[in-house]
Amino acid sequence: MKAVRRSRLWFAAVIIIVLANIACLDQRTEEIVVAEDGSTTITARIQGDAENLRPPIALPSQPQWTILKHDIDSSEVPTGQLDFEAEIEVPYGTPLPVTYAGEDSEHHELNLRFPTEVRRWTEGNRTYYEFRRTYPARDYGCYNISGSDFWDSELEAEILEKGIFNVSDEDRENYLDNFAFAFGYLQWRFLWTSLGAMYRGGEITLAAGDTIETRAAEYLEEKVTSTRILGILGKEDDSIGVALDRFKNEIHSDFSNLFSSVVGPDTMLARSFADHFRRVTLNYEITEALNNNNFSVEVTLPGRVIESNGLVLPDDPEKVEWTFGGEALNDRAVPLFAISVVEH
Repeated sequence: MKAVRRSRLWFAAVIIIVLANIACLDQRTEEIVVAEDGSTTITARIQGDAENLRPPIALPSQPQWTILKHDIDSSEVPTGQLDFEAEIEVPYGTPLPVTYAGEDSEHHELNLRFPTEVRRWTEGNRTYYEFRRTYPARDYGCYNISGSDFWDSELEAEILEKGIFNVSDEDRENYLDNFAFAFGYLQWRFLWTSLGAMYRGGEITLAAGDTIETRAAEYLEEKVTSTRILGILGKEDDSIGVALDRFKNEIHSDFSNLFSSVVGPDTMLARSFADHFRRVTLNYEITEALNNNNFSVEVTLPGRVIESNGLVLPDDPEKVEWTFGGEALNDRAVPLFAISVVEH
């Protein structure tokens, strides 16, 4: 892959620029109420673009959850505005949900996870309640060239304001080079991560993997060019995302052929590569979609909250609230905790 020019290849920022007029933030709200006996009721409400919230993004489902509302207002956005609400009641001592994804969903463990625990104990004339939830970190930064500290923010702002055809030829060339490199690197990284899983499983040799990686890098240098990228970015706004997806799928199909050309016509090995690759790309797709979400979690505990890393207001001492964007999950965990006490 060709050398990088001196600019930070921040792929996430590039996508924001390209899709600025397409995406709108989706809202995830949970109201969690813990009763004095320790039983817990969770009401989850998810609102946003119906297209953004379809599989592989998991929503609460029956029979575990009771679906209270599932409406789509097609007059709101081009793909419809989803208003979804579900509820679950969990007796004390019964495991609380750790994900919305069902066991039968594709790679359910890759979806949003939030291991949650409620504890209740008594000391003397006081009963304590503890709520803990952790959203595990999601891999993101490793797929984007955001680790380097090269980014021409002025050029980014100018292109965002004026459009790619209303800047100088030099600025447009630099931007397209960066986009092409970032897009190509993302696809190569999918391949590299998939091969890593196969190394660990003893499925392929290092020599075979090295050949595949080298050929894939050469292929991407020829395939992902500034001219090809300009042809995509020059489309109407509502066609850019579709064109990028089509280009991405074309590359992934060629990767499969490249893999088979190196390791031979072993159908079992080819299926294993396809499964690893799908797992890696699906994990990234879910993370990308979650980046477009706002999270709000409100917990009501018996008595008075005495410890928490959330927001506690003087006029609602039994409630705690946490709010954060989906980007907060990128490469770091988000823990929530609160402890309350009741005096008898």
